[in-house]
Amino acid sequence: MNLVLKLDLKLKWKLIQRGLFALVLLVTSCRQVLAQVSSEPPLAPFGLTNPPGSASLDQLYPEPKGGLPFSSSTPDMVLTGAELDQARSISLGQINMSELLPIGRGKLPPIKLEAAYNEQLSLKQALLYALGNNLPIRISQAGYDAQRYQFLGSLGNFLPDFTLTYRGQRTDTQKGTGTPFFTNSATIRYPLFQGGGVLFNSLASMNRAKAGKNAYHASINDTMFSVYQKYNDLLLAHLLLRIRVKSVELSRAQVALNQQLKDAGVGTNFAIYQSRTQLALDKQALLQQQVALRQAALQLALLLNTNIAINFLPEEERVSEAKLFSSQIDVNKLEIAAAKYRPELKQFEFLRRAADRNIQVAAAPLYPTFQFFTTKTVTKSGGSGGNNNNLSGSTVIIPTGGNGGGSIGISGGGGRSFSPGFDLSWNLNGFGVVDAGNTMAARASARQAMLQSNQQIITVLQQVRSSYLNMLTAEAQVDVAGEAVVSATEQLRLANLRLRYGQGINLELIQAQREYINSLTLQAQAIIAYNVSQAQLLRDTGLISVATLTAEARPNL
Repeated sequence: MNLVLKLDLKLKWKLIQRGLFALVLLVTSCRQVLAQVSSEPPLAPFGLTNPPGSASLDQLYPEPKGGLPFSSSTPDMVLTGAELDQARSISLGQINMSELLPIGRGKLPPIKLEAAYNEQLSLKQALLYALGNNLPIRISQAGYDAQRYQFLGSLGNFLPDFTLTYRGQRTDTQKGTGTPFFTNSATIRYPLFQGGGVLFNSLASMNRAKAGKNAYHASINDTMFSVYQKYNDLLLAHLLLRIRVKSVELSRAQVALNQQLKDAGVGTNFAIYQSRTQLALDKQALLQQQVALRQAALQLALLLNTNIAINFLPEEERVSEAKLFSSQIDVNKLEIAAAKYRPELKQFEFLRRAADRNIQVAAAPLYPTFQFFTTKTVTKSGGSGGNNNNLSGSTVIIPTGGNGGGSIGISGGGGRSFSPGFDLSWNLNGFGVVDAGNTMAARASARQAMLQSNQQIITVLQQVRSSYLNMLTAEAQVDVAGEAVVSATEQLRLANLRLRYGQGINLELIQAQREYINSLTLQAQAIIAYNVSQAQLLRDTGLISVATLTAEARPNL
């Protein structure tokens, strides 16, 4: 028994020794492994686009670490060569009538629709035609002519007044029936001093005429910008029509591809109906764009004040970036040019000056008036004895402060007389309260005109800076839109190949087609928006003209 216990204890002791030895070896190896792990760099986090199967959540969603921010100087994609030219220019091309859909149950011809005939029109032709026929320009010109004639009329107040009077008069006396008298009088009155009303009224009329002239020029600038904008809308409508035609072509090809896959046994009816739905949507967009092209032509014809039965079509073959400004443009120079050339600033400045002159005009009745006059009178009396040509002396009385056409008192049997003289009068309506109130009202109006002029200055400066920023933004968007077109084109090609070889699904192809059409649309809109933003800056600086809009001349900065 004792022998068995001894053997059992020896066996347990050996097992314990072996276990301790194994534990020591395990601890030593773990220390070496931990040392190696601590010396190696941490695993880099994986992105969501290509995560490995063994990636942990910490690697998929790493904690943000401090570092340098993203640098915009390192773009994600840079277009060069032919791709860059393609991004900044789009060909209009020709649209086959067979590619368009019938409207009005086939009664209306494509493109022309309800118009009488089509006519090609260039930008320069549209601008020149608008300058001679646009209704807002002609209305503004008529207003300027009215102001100009009012100024010429105010200058006539410096000339003498002429009054010619023929009067018949009969006086009854106690002796019986009097003798009738017939008097011809001619009076010339020269106002020497009218309180300054004549002078300052002429100055006010002159400033109003100059303000009307600048309003007329502002109307010309606004019309030229509107014509440029409407013409570019016509270009954009033409581009979008070509894009919609291409979209219908792609949808029809997609339907045919899915039908082929179905016939080969690898396609489904679901994919075919998906493609047919997309084709129907593209047809609807094409129908709307066909009408939108005609609507753009109508808007241009209305602005040109021409026959709206004409369907205008753009003469240009390509739509590209219009370089209307130099690349070294500076916003401070633009503000200086706006202060110098913007007609609205001159208009409000002359209106302010006219309001200042109206103060003296309103205060003129508070001063006395002085005038010279000369009157020639011929009196003819008729008698019962038939001696109707008997002439004798006469007396002419001109009331002071009158205009030479007042009552004329006659005495004597007839004759001819000359009566030179002068008038000095001082007339205060309501003891001067009326005219004093009018003067204070004129002062308040002058203050209002000055504030309006200051407000216009701030508005113009804001418009210049806003248009400058919009132009720079639109210029950058052109290249970005071109990048989207390049990527969407390749995306559509790959989606087509993936579906054809069984690696993709029909929904991928539909999505790629939509993104391709949207990228083409955004590219066309970006180019047109950039050109219009440059024209807007020309208008806001007052440098707009036919030459600058057609890039025949650079603006003078």
